[in-house]
Amino acid sequence: MNERPALSQFDAIVLAGGASKRMGSPKATLPFGSTSLVGATVEALRPVFRRVLVVTRDKTLLPGIDVEVLEDGRPLCGPLVGLARGLSHSNAPWCFVAGCDMPFLQIELIEEMTEYLGDCDVVVPNYNGQLQTLHAFYRTGCLSTAEDLLGEGVTSMKALLSRCRVTELAQDQITRVPGWVRSFDDLDTPAEYRAALNNLDFRPS
Repeated sequence: MNERPALSQFDAIVLAGGASKRMGSPKATLPFGSTSLVGATVEALRPVFRRVLVVTRDKTLLPGIDVEVLEDGRPLCGPLVGLARGLSHSNAPWCFVAGCDMPFLQIELIEEMTEYLGDCDVVVPNYNGQLQTLHAFYRTGCLSTAEDLLGEGVTSMKALLSRCRVTELAQDQITRVPGWVRSFDDLDTPAEYRAALNNLDFRPS
């Protein structure tokens, strides 16, 4: 395990190009406190990262976002498309990637993850038996592998991990951070959204 580097060396990529089928409406722009859902996610990350990049399919659908918004205009869909677009625009050595529907990101947990940024390409937590590919660090050099997969018509994040050197963090490696479980809250359904609105007093660390 390496000495912990500062998050200010890295970029954060927020993916906001999903179809939001389970939500029934575009979730990035759903109201959340004084901002939107994507706005809350950006606000959690912006104070600590060098910069935050939001990737979407149509930037005109995200008014009022005061960080750089990139479009992923490929005909292919899926988070790997957005990841590749973000990585292509970054010159940081690593990027932290999150979904636009994660308003309770815990910065202390993300900082803990940086201790494992070493001889690997991806650092990803395992929560409840699932790799959290949208709460993970990706080396910018993953771009070439992502582009190869997209060229093959493959859009799976797990396919990317299968071709990269991955450091997987077991759940017991992340539970020491207070409030850690809330960092993985992603709001996919109206019920999850309503529950999150009832927890607006829970702010990121």
